[in-house]
Amino acid sequence: MTRLLRVCILALLAEPLAASGDAVPDTWWPHIQESFFAGQPIQDGEPFIRLHAPERAEDASLTPFSFQVELPPGDALKRAYLFTDANPIPLTALFHFPDSTHQADISTRIRLDKNSYVRVIAETTAGRLFMHRIAIKTPGGGCGGGVGGDEASLRQQAGRIKLKTEPGAIGFHIRHPMRTGFERTPMGYYAKAWFINRLDFSMNGHPILGIDIGPGISADPYFRIGYPGAEPGRIAVEAADNEGNRYTQNDHQGD
Repeated sequence: MTRLLRVCILALLAEPLAASGDAVPDTWWPHIQESFFAGQPIQDGEPFIRLHAPERAEDASLTPFSFQVELPPGDALKRAYLFTDANPIPLTALFHFPDSTHQADISTRIRLDKNSYVRVIAETTAGRLFMHRIAIKTPGGGCGGGVGGDEASLRQQAGRIKLKTEPGAIGFHIRHPMRTGFERTPMGYYAKAWFINRLDFSMNGHPILGIDIGPGISADPYFRIGYPGAEPGRIAVEAADNEGNRYTQNDHQGD
């Protein structure tokens, strides 16, 4: 059984224990922690990790979220995990950083199935883990809904990328429905999951950031990446989805 499948099953079993109403329960985290970080100590990361999100997200399918990581001297950043605890698939994204990375600054938009803690766990190259979390309340339903519209047109437009580089930052946007597998078709059955699952950013051919993405990222994914060495005209991105489609763009190409 895969780790993600095990987390989903455990989360469903824990569902009746979750607090109702306007509360933000912390029911799911022990299962997530056991599946991803069993036996590993996780330190308080609040001094090194800053999180930004609305206290209440009015649109559960399009919730702005950003984080910054600045590690203590002597530590280098290897990975950063983004979890949305109460989502059916809690691992929302996993960021992979090149060697000698000490800071990260990422903005995106996420889905919320219900009131949830959203947490970032920074993993250093030495194997240390730091965590910070934030509670977000929402009307819910951001991972479900219905599927409609012109499927042929949707697939024709999927993969269109806008890539903009400015001094110190990279802006990325891609057209894609990011279907979670929990939306229903007009016939009443669940639509097949279809989502971007990987992004790779490079500058002058050298990797600067890789992102494993889950369907907890909002439709038409958006990322703003702080990168002090970003140079306009030298950034490229390759995106892939779970159907094996690949999409590429350079920031000197037209939108």
